[in-house]
Amino acid sequence: MTRWIGLALALAIGSVQLGCDEPRPVTSTPDGDGDGALDTVDCAPTSPQAWRRVRAYPDDDGDGHGSGGLMWFCTGNDTPEGSATTADDCAPLDATRWRLVEDGTYYTDGDKDGRVSATPAGTCHGPDPAAYTRTPGTDCDDANPSLWQLRDLYPDKDWDGYPGGTAEQRCMGNAPPAGYSETAQDCAPTDPSRNRLMTYTYRDADGDGATVAESGQVCTGSLLPTGYATSAGPRLDCDDTRADRWQTTGLYRDVDGDGVGSGTQEQRCLSGTTEPGYVSSTGDCAPEDKTRWTRVTYSWRDADGDDAWVSEWGELCIAAYSVPPGYSSSWPSSIDCDDTRASVRFWGTFYPDTDGDGFGSGASETLCAGSTRPAGYSTSGTDCAPDDTLRWQNFTYAYRDADGDTFTVASSGALCIGTSFPAGYTNTAHGNDCDDSSADVYQSLQGYLDEDADGVGAGTASTFCTSGSLPTGHASKGTDCAPTDASRWQSLSFQYVDADGDGRTVPASGALCTGSTLPAPYATKATGNDCDDANPALFLWRVLYPDKDGDGVGVPPRVVLCLDDGPVPPGYSIYGFDPDDSTPGVKDPPRSPS
Repeated sequence: MTRWIGLALALAIGSVQLGCDEPRPVTSTPDGDGDGALDTVDCAPTSPQAWRRVRAYPDDDGDGHGSGGLMWFCTGNDTPEGSATTADDCAPLDATRWRLVEDGTYYTDGDKDGRVSATPAGTCHGPDPAAYTRTPGTDCDDANPSLWQLRDLYPDKDWDGYPGGTAEQRCMGNAPPAGYSETAQDCAPTDPSRNRLMTYTYRDADGDGATVAESGQVCTGSLLPTGYATSAGPRLDCDDTRADRWQTTGLYRDVDGDGVGSGTQEQRCLSGTTEPGYVSSTGDCAPEDKTRWTRVTYSWRDADGDDAWVSEWGELCIAAYSVPPGYSSSWPSSIDCDDTRASVRFWGTFYPDTDGDGFGSGASETLCAGSTRPAGYSTSGTDCAPDDTLRWQNFTYAYRDADGDTFTVASSGALCIGTSFPAGYTNTAHGNDCDDSSADVYQSLQGYLDEDADGVGAGTASTFCTSGSLPTGHASKGTDCAPTDASRWQSLSFQYVDADGDGRTVPASGALCTGSTLPAPYATKATGNDCDDANPALFLWRVLYPDKDGDGVGVPPRVVLCLDDGPVPPGYSIYGFDPDDSTPGVKDPPRSPS
């Protein structure tokens, strides 16, 4: 809108300055705006950017194609802003379309969702012919990329979140719109309180919270109705017709009333409580003595009370669940080697420790001693240096680092050491040192001779002992297809060729030894479909009809010619319905009598 207001003002100024027949007064500066045009002929004497009038077509949408009739523009350019040299725009206010196509029905992907519309695109197209196709698609809403497919969907008419009832056809995307589903889910489509068939496997008919096994289905809401369940309740009902009885309980007779029964268990249907004279536990080891009822076993004895135990099994009938002092059924923390004396209880195997470093050696000795290890003895007999207090343990190593470069070689052996491991010995591999006598080299690498220094070698690989990188003139890859040409090193495949350089390709597969990209005229993607790749002036297959009388309408049979996209050659026409091709001017098809 701003551009047209400025254009109208410029035209108004031009009409005032150039439409008058009165002579212009002579001034001391005949070119007032310094644009090289005298004020007497300058259509905009106060603007150095415009000085001459040009006729052009208005281009409202700025796509380079105009419409309407020719207009005068005051400008300094060959083509003024907002104008065009042609009036071929079939959509003057839409910059994406200007090309008029009248040779058939086309379809397009208007919402760019990758799916072609089911509705024709009309005759005014955009600049890219490849964006239009003659084959209709299935997109049911080509203005919305989120919608493209027609589906039978079930509505949720009772708004309970579960669609059902009769299906309706709707346009959708990946998922149905809110309130619809591709499957019927509501067993009561008009009742918002019920929507699904739920299976139950347990019933509580008397409402006492105890269930019985019973299977079936009921139409309900999000939960099963009261009295229905898919899992057993906290208890099984032994009588589902009475709410005051639900639990089958196994009880034992308690003759002496000490809370522990005996004899055979009796099954009784109750309300969860015991009956007088019955209890739920059994095992009374003295059924007629209420002071004793628990039978316990023991497997350890501490007769001398020194908290060291000897193995001994037996049974006791007592009034508690824990065995009395001196009896135990758990594995003890200490074994008594003499349960008749509290001062002697430690029985073990010891080794003489001659150097006092806590590790013994030599033949073992079995001793019954006090609560601590005897002096001069150790429970370990692994001292590898019995007379040296600084060394006592064997260290087995599997790797060596003789040159100290932190890279190892496989080398096994053993050392007698103290608290720390010596340097240069380890059980953890680090790399694989190719030369453990020199800290400067440690990594073995394979390289290929790179004669042209393009980073890719060729020939047979050589092995080098390095500090982490190959020597100069070698590369880790050996696939160079041109070992002496630095501009080529890899073989790239092509599927298309543009031999005549007209920007349009033909299929042709093969491979070239090249650099990072394929050179012209080779390509991996098609550009157009050249009908003659030896002649850049011919590239388009066109269907025409012979026109012998030259009146613009021909007759069958049609011919297919390899041409350019210019005018139809003489003697041919794009139309083939001439009723008389020997008489110019007779070109309309015959009409049936009215």
